[in-house]
Amino acid sequence: MAPKPLDYESLNENVKKVQYAVRGELYLRASELQKEGKKVIALCQAPFLLDDPNVGLMFPADAIAKAKHYLSLTSGGLDILTMEDDDIIKRESSQPVETNSKKRKRA
Repeated sequence: MAPKPLDYESLNENVKKVQYAVRGELYLRASELQKEGKKVIALCQAPFLLDDPNVGLMFPADAIAKAKHYLSLTSGGLDILTMEDDDIIKRESSQPVETNSKKRKRA
């Protein structure tokens, strides 16, 4: 006699209630990188903040340095990045860049 196939109805109720929670060092590091990336993007979208003498109190030094570097590759903030600029930033940071340029055609 072949075993009965497993289906949702035959599962134990405790198994149905199981939830998976992502934990650990990798998850925590990914969360830190995501927060840092948002800070860099914020500075790139509002580059005038970099001129504020108190910018170092509001943003970490590495986020400021990355934003300055990325802005040096363009002629302005993230809103005017081209697809080529996106590619350069992705290559250098190995992190995705969220811009409106995905809607634009390549130059």
